[in-house]
Amino acid sequence: MVCKNHVDRQAVAQCVKCGAYICAECANKTAALRNEMGVLCPDCYNGVVESTYNYYAAQRKKKMTSAIVSLVFYILGIICCALAAVISPVMGLVGFLLMGIYHAISWCRFAGKSLDEYDAKHGATYVVTSTGIERDRGTWVKVAFFLLGIVFGVFVTPINIIRWLVGAGKDKKQMKVCE
Repeated sequence: MVCKNHVDRQAVAQCVKCGAYICAECANKTAALRNEMGVLCPDCYNGVVESTYNYYAAQRKKKMTSAIVSLVFYILGIICCALAAVISPVMGLVGFLLMGIYHAISWCRFAGKSLDEYDAKHGATYVVTSTGIERDRGTWVKVAFFLLGIVFGVFVTPINIIRWLVGAGKDKKQMKVCE
C-alpha cells in the first residue's frame, strides 16, 4: 500500500475517517488529534479542525449576542426604573420588565419546548370548552414561566452577562488553537 498523498512512500497507517492509507510523514502531521480520534489523513484532519473552529465561532457569536442584547435591555430597564421617581411609577414596572425580559422569553420558550416534548411522549392533551374540544397549548404554563422569568431575570441577568462574556473569551481561545 502506498500513501494517498505521496505515491513514492509506503503507507504505515490508515485514516479512521475515510480509510485512506498514509505515510509516516502524513501521520505525524496529524498527531495532535491522534489520542482523541485516532490516525487521520491530512484532509480529514483539516476537516475536523475546520469544523471545530466553526463550532466555537458559532458558540462565541451566540454568547456575545446574548450578552449584548441582555445588557442593552438591562441598562434600559435601569434607566426606566430611575425615571420612575421623576415621571411615573409605571416607568418602574416597564424598567422591571425590561431588566428581566431576556430571561422571560427564554423561560417561555423552554416551557413551550417542554410541553411539546411531553405531548410527543404522552400524547396531546385536550380540554372541553363551551365551543367544543380544543387542544391544550399550555398557555397558562407559558405565562407563568414568562412572569417567573422576569422576576428571576432581574437578578440573574448580570450574572449571565458575565458568564456569557467569559464563555465567549474561552471560545475565542479555542478558535486560536484551531488556527
